[in-house]
Amino acid sequence: MLRIIKIIAGVFLVSWLFLVLVFRPSHERDWEVGQEVLPKIEIKGEEIIIDNFRNFDWKESDKVEKNYETRKLKLNQLEDIDIFISHFDDFEGMAHIFISFGFSNGEQVVISAETRREQGENFSPILGLLRQFEFLYVVGSEKDIIGLRTDLRDERVYLYPSIVTPETAQKIFLEITEDVNKVYEKPRMYNTFTRNCTNELTRKVENVSDADFPVTWKTVLPGYFDEILFEMNLLKTDVSFKETKKRSLIDNQSVSRYDENFKESLRK
Repeated sequence: MLRIIKIIAGVFLVSWLFLVLVFRPSHERDWEVGQEVLPKIEIKGEEIIIDNFRNFDWKESDKVEKNYETRKLKLNQLEDIDIFISHFDDFEGMAHIFISFGFSNGEQVVISAETRREQGENFSPILGLLRQFEFLYVVGSEKDIIGLRTDLRDERVYLYPSIVTPETAQKIFLEITEDVNKVYEKPRMYNTFTRNCTNELTRKVENVSDADFPVTWKTVLPGYFDEILFEMNLLKTDVSFKETKKRSLIDNQSVSRYDENFKESLRK
């Protein structure tokens, strides 16, 4: 039995080394729309300068008026964090998590950890294990990143306000900023288990707070991760999880990314 285990472990190791040697990360590919340019964030004292802030005007899911901007904000105006979970498949576990940083001047900065896919590639958890996708951060506006999902893709999107203090929110932003810049400088591979949209962000939260996220299958299936956030008392709510989830669902029919009050309508 021990010999069989060693053989299986050896085959796995050789296979993994093969994947590592053959599939190397690169910034130079024919990337999918919206993933061509990487963001970079500079911190100068209290000033935040975001280059390649994505603020696209999506006409259809694959047709868009591209608009990369430079945004300047103040770190000491960063007040809170909202967590979004967007379900893009009928299976409840298949979802994408991203966070939105709220500033006292009304600005929102969404940060999303994603697979960086080439033209024609589709996301697959299996391919994500086989080093078929690079990793990237998208930094942009709610009208772009959330509006694409609520208005055009008609995904089930949930918005969960978190309990983080302004001080912790600022620490988390700085922690993520450091990694955003590392990816800008050096390409990285995505991994469904170890580098996905959930644990890439939760590790940053753990680094600067007392939060200790459990190792669970709900990290690999982020559609269930709101249960963990609720159980850890990280959400602003005073009702049951079932009721919290019900209240957090965005009504896609009542929001429009072209509405000047889009931010407020998301949070009704």
